[in-house]
Formats: sequence, structure tokens, C-alpha cells
Amino acid sequence: MTRAPRVCMFVEYLYPVVSEGRVPFAGGIEVQLSLLARGLARHGFEVTVVTCDFGQPDALEVDGVRLLKAYRPRAGLPVVRFFHPRLTRGIAAVRRADADVYLVQGAGLWAGIVRDVAASRHRRFVWMVGHDHDVMAALPDVRGPRDRWWVRRAIRGADAIVSQTEWQRGSLARAFGRESTVIANPVEIPPPEAMVDAGGPPSLAWLATYKPVKRPEWFTRFAERHPEIPCRMAGVIPVPPLSDRCWQEARAAAARCPNLEVLPTVPHERVGEFLRGATLFAHSSHAEGLPNTFLEAWSHGLPTVTSFDPDGVIESAGLGACRTDYEAWEAALEQRVADPSLRRAEGARARAHVLQHHAPEAIYGRLAEVLRAVLGPR
Repeated sequence: MTRAPRVCMFVEYLYPVVSEGRVPFAGGIEVQLSLLARGLARHGFEVTVVTCDFGQPDALEVDGVRLLKAYRPRAGLPVVRFFHPRLTRGIAAVRRADADVYLVQGAGLWAGIVRDVAASRHRRFVWMVGHDHDVMAALPDVRGPRDRWWVRRAIRGADAIVSQTEWQRGSLARAFGRESTVIANPVEIPPPEAMVDAGGPPSLAWLATYKPVKRPEWFTRFAERHPEIPCRMAGVIPVPPLSDRCWQEARAAAARCPNLEVLPTVPHERVGEFLRGATLFAHSSHAEGLPNTFLEAWSHGLPTVTSFDPDGVIESAGLGACRTDYEAWEAALEQRVADPSLRRAEGARARAHVLQHHAPEAIYGRLAEVLRAVLGPR
């Protein structure tokens, strides 16, 4: 066979990442997979992404990647819509992709469904870990026995698994008896002139989703207790059936605090602009995978104070600090606010770390090797 190998990713919310702000949503996994899709296309794969229908043209091509529409995110009647249009149109789009290998990231229902569609067509399936909770035996983020059953089918039936960190690799082996290849997440590296001066006047940035697990109230509390420090936050606002309570509470805090600016979703192409207005990045979630926001902050030369540290790299490489309770987290921020030279040194190490471990082309090449190994001789 002389044609290029075909890979299909199932990513429900990928189109918003490439919509140039027309659809205001972009999560970390979607950003990562949009980068990987384009990277694999440059490494000789025909890449198709099955994504939700946001009104975009079907079979739209973006940067060498074909996007096939599945279903509208909120279409159909409750209960019934699981079968139609979601299953019917989702499976139809996956089959229409006609890929040699299918790829899904994260512990969700569609991981198992796509795995079974691939198996029924005698095609390969690769599963990618998206969060530390994905490799815990209880699958704490997966709702209901039906979805957990499908996720376990994906994990046990995958032809290969890719994890983000060594912690995930070991946890997956212990919980599910599966080995995986550790491949770090890529990040687009901005030019040197786009780097911030982390030693400039202190200004804090927070970028995540406005939901309880991300603990945005830590950041708003810091802003209220430090009225002299400019603080900016932005992120995805949950839509029904999820609650937007955290977003509303952050807005209420901003109304009380002149130093706090609370923004909705920042389109991915403007994340760099958002970060360049800061000299310190704050992160408050207690559980993650390998946050894309870390990589973007580091690539701009921003040190990070967080409550989660993937593989302990922030502490061991001197990229900032990790503190798991609020008072210690606040103290670590205060230390850096008061010490421009510390911020500047940690920011420089953060930029160097990204260049060494997360440069895109090296990451794309490693994933391409995994896919070609799964496909075997062609």
C-alpha cells in the first residue's frame, strides 16, 4: 500500500479551537489535539477529526486536517438523543472517516464506542490519557455504570496507550494492567520577543474553566486580600446542564475588587496576548493531567504557583511552587510578588524547560512512531 496512513480523531469540541473565535469554547484537551492533528498531517498522515456540528461546512479542511461533522451538541430530546442523533450520527461520521487507526483522548463514553467501531472494521485504536483521574480504577470523573463500562472497554481493548506523565504510566499499570508510552504534551513556542519580563511590576493571571474543581475562588480570594496587585482571570463558562455558579461568583468578586478583572473564554489565538499582560501565573485546581495552560505560561517565560504539580516538575526544575492548601499557596504567591529576581529566574527556567521537553516537532514525531508501530509494515 503506497497511500499515506489514515488517522481519525474523535474530538467533540475541536471545531471551536479552529473557528477563530466564532464558537467561544476551547478546552485544554481540544487545544492539544488540534496541535497533534496538524502535527501528524505534517508527518505524512491523512488526518480526519470527527467533531460536533456547530454550523461549519462538512469536510472542512483546516491546516491540512479534514473535519467531519457528527451531531449538534444539544440536539435531540433528553434520553432519546443518546441514541439519535448522537450515536447514529457520531458512529456514521467515525465510519465515514475510513481510517486505519482511530484515536481518542480522555476517559469518556466515546472512547469505548470508537474503539468498538474500529474493532468491527478490523482497524487499530489508540487511547490517550487526558487526566490523572483517567488512570484510577474507580474512574472518578466518569458518570454512571454505562459510561464506565465503555471506558474500561477502550482501555482494555486499545492497541496502544499514550500517557502524559510517568505518574499516569505507573498508575495505569497498577489499576488496569496496561503499559503505555509517555509522550509529553506539545505547545506552540512563541518567539523570544513575545516573552514577558517576569520581573516587571507584579500582575497575576489565572486561566482555566469556571467550575468547582478548578477552585477559582482561591484566585478571587487572593485578589480581595491584595487590592494593590492587578489580577486577571479568564476561562470557559460551563453551559447547561452544568452550573455557571463559579462564573457568577467570580463576577461578583470583580464588582467588589477594582484590581480584579474577570473575563469569559479567551480564544486560543489570543491566549498569548492574555498571558503577556502578567508576570506570574496562578493555578488552583487540585487534579489535572498535564495542563495546557502551564505549557503556554512557561513558553512565555511565566513562573507558576499551583496546587498541582505533574511529576513534581515545577518544584524539581524550579519553575515556581506547588502548595496544596490555600494559605501556603497564597504565601508562595506573596513571596514572588515581593521578589522580581525570583520571578525572572523561574520564568527563564520555565521557558528553557518547554523548549527542551515540549517542542512540537519532537512530540509529533514520537506520536507518529506509536501510530506507525500499531499499524505495522505497510
